[in-house]
Amino acid sequence: MFGKIKPLVEYTYENISLYRKLYGEKPELAEMSDFRRLPYLKRSDFALCGIQDIVSDADEITAILPPIENSTLFPFPRLESAEDRDSRYEVFYFLLKQAGVLDGSAFLIITNSAYSYYCGEIANNLLYYGHPTWMMLLRDHTDEEVRAWVDRFQPDYLLLGLDGIPEQVLNWGAASIFTINQYDRDLSSADGVSHFDIYAITEIGWIAVRLPGGCYMYPMEYFYVEADPRDNILTLTALESRLQPFIRYRTSDRGRVLGDGKLQVTYIGEH
Repeated sequence: MFGKIKPLVEYTYENISLYRKLYGEKPELAEMSDFRRLPYLKRSDFALCGIQDIVSDADEITAILPPIENSTLFPFPRLESAEDRDSRYEVFYFLLKQAGVLDGSAFLIITNSAYSYYCGEIANNLLYYGHPTWMMLLRDHTDEEVRAWVDRFQPDYLLLGLDGIPEQVLNWGAASIFTINQYDRDLSSADGVSHFDIYAITEIGWIAVRLPGGCYMYPMEYFYVEADPRDNILTLTALESRLQPFIRYRTSDRGRVLGDGKLQVTYIGEH
């Protein structure tokens, strides 16, 4: 892990002015304990920055992903290069595999106008990896109408991109359900239902997936995760991001790092 973190910090310091301002002098890292003493990166650090100050090369920007929610406090949309986009897709594929999703499995995404862009990104990813995918924009549909759509497409997986889990979702006929960001109940307690939750934050993207039993799995080659011992706030370092790196980014989420690519998320804050 240190073999990836040390060159990332050096690269970021040399190429992104935000980190030069944050660190002052160039960090000298001899071991992981030196890295853990680096200042946290916080949303407020972006407040007085221009785009040129937060990316390594503005000419490499190929995608500008808007915030998922209007309530986000992050002052910039997420910026991506082609390389960073490919890494994000690879992370999502890892999450599907952790959940046991077989190649060619079909997905029906049910979303609303607030999450439609984000779910469109998920649909693009699923299609890229060969998963037949449909997306339904939920407005004033009745439960019977939604069930009719599920019966029509017979998806292997239902993916919910909504503000919460609808009360009648267990009547929609889907045995395998994905949700986003630890909604208020776990559907796995229902007989015959497998419920997987994708942990993501606006700024960094998809990170981990919750498996039955409550444990989240994340790819250690893409993320280094810490939990502040004072308050259990999760801190993320994106190891493969070169355009807009996040090093020791302090989230508003709480949890525990269990090791071996496992973590628990106990509270989802605002992001």
